[in-house]
Order: sequence, then structure tokens, then C-alpha cells
Amino acid sequence: MPGNFFERMKIYKVLPDLSKRRHMAIWHKALRAQWSAEDLSWSAPMRLTSDRTLSGLARVLTPILMGEQAALYSVSGLIPILGQNSEVESQFYLTTWAVDEARHTELFTRFYQRIGREPLPIRRFPSGYMFQSSIVSHEPAEWLAGVLVSECLAKLAMEEFKRLDLDPVLSEISRGILEDEARHLAFNHIYLEDRFSQFFRKDLKEGESFGERLRTRLRAVLDNVPAIFDTLDADLKAIGIDRHWLSARLAEDAMNRLNRSVDAGAKMAGGSLSADQNAREERGVLAGAF
Repeated sequence: MPGNFFERMKIYKVLPDLSKRRHMAIWHKALRAQWSAEDLSWSAPMRLTSDRTLSGLARVLTPILMGEQAALYSVSGLIPILGQNSEVESQFYLTTWAVDEARHTELFTRFYQRIGREPLPIRRFPSGYMFQSSIVSHEPAEWLAGVLVSECLAKLAMEEFKRLDLDPVLSEISRGILEDEARHLAFNHIYLEDRFSQFFRKDLKEGESFGERLRTRLRAVLDNVPAIFDTLDADLKAIGIDRHWLSARLAEDAMNRLNRSVDAGAKMAGGSLSADQNAREERGVLAGAF
């Protein structure tokens, strides 16, 4: 049994290299940025009093809560897979990503308690379940391409809730989650850029094929979004969110981020990314610009 365990883990060295500088930098950034639901002012008076508005908000938040829970399960499952491939630096970072998703799940659970409502059950919201199911993958790059849609959706939604300022606690939640999502998107870029550079170094066609494969996967996940907005259309409109604007921004943002990772990987593999360009991009990634 011990032999089988170590064979599965593919451990060739007791001491990890930890040589991927950007992976280690974002891991330490995530460690320093941790926060808790207990840090929020849950006793702040509620601004929303209409039963109709509160029920609509509960429905709108449903895919967000589902996304946090689905990401928690997915990230937790990928941590040992990265270990099996000796991707220790990425494995380190995913432990903080799992903590982030657990924190977000707690935050929204407590917010539902605050407003005295429950999210839509799966039987009334199958489109949300189908969307999250389409993201799941045991291959890290495939998962990251799919989860780009969920992460971008969460980012856009939190920006809207912050802008609308419907409730002081929800605004606090939005500000904190936006900081977490910036790190998730930065890691997404770092990891995929590295993977693409590996493919492009081997063979140009192999890199291009892998890029198109992930674009196809991202489009397949995006195809599940309209059904979610169909269910929530009236509620989104009632609280001041334009579903058509949100859908267009989501598709554009997610695909642009994936293309940026593909292009950066190709440049890195070809040696056309200068030291100054690489340094500027690295500062942007680690600052959460992605």
C-alpha cells in the first residue's frame, strides 16, 4: 500500500523545488490577504425592506452561491491532482483558493440568513446546476478555462452589487470577494501561460491546438449562461442589472483573458517577451490587474 501511494503521488524528491517565482509570489500574496466573515458588520441595519425585492435578490444570488460551492469542491479535488504531477507551487496556491471559496460560501449563507430568504432549489433552477456541471474537470487547464466564466461572472456581479450598494453588508462582501477574485484570475493567467508556453515550445501546432481546445471548452460553458439569465431576468431588471450588458461583458471578458494567456505563452516560448515586458506583466498579474 505505501508503495502504491508514492507511485500515485509521483514523488521524486522529498524537498520540492519551489522554483516557479510567480506562483510562489501569488501564494504569499494570498496568505497575507486572508480575512473572515467575522470581520464584517453583520449588525448594520438593512436598507432593503420590501418582501418582493428581498425575494428577488435571493434568487439573483443563487448562481453566485452555487458557484462558490462548486468551486470549493472542484478546487479541493484538484489539489491532490497537482500533487500527483509534482506541481507543488500551484498546489500551494490552490489551498488558499479553496479557503477563499469556503469563506465565500459562508458569507452568502449568512447573508441569506440576514435577509430571511433561501436560494432557489435545484429543481427550480436546473440551468444553474447545468452551468456549474459544465465547468467540472480533473484536468487543471481545462478546469481553469471553464472556471474563467464563473470567476468573471462573480467579478462582474460583485462590481454591480458594489455599485448598487443595496445593503451595507452585501457591499462589504462584494469588496472582499473582488479582492479574492483578482487573485484567482491572476493565478489562472499565470498557470495557463506556463502551460501554453510548454506546448508552444514542443510544437507550434500543438500549442495552437491546445488553445483552440480550451476556447471550445470556454464557449461550451458560456452556452449555459443564457438559460440562467432567462430564469432571473425580471429579478435582475428589478434591482438594476441589465442582463444583456452582463452577458456581453461576461463573454468578452472571459475570452479575452483566455486569449491573453495563450498569446503570453506563445511569446514566452518564442523568447519574444522581453525582460521588461515580462516584468511589467508580472507586476500587473500580482497586483490583481488580471
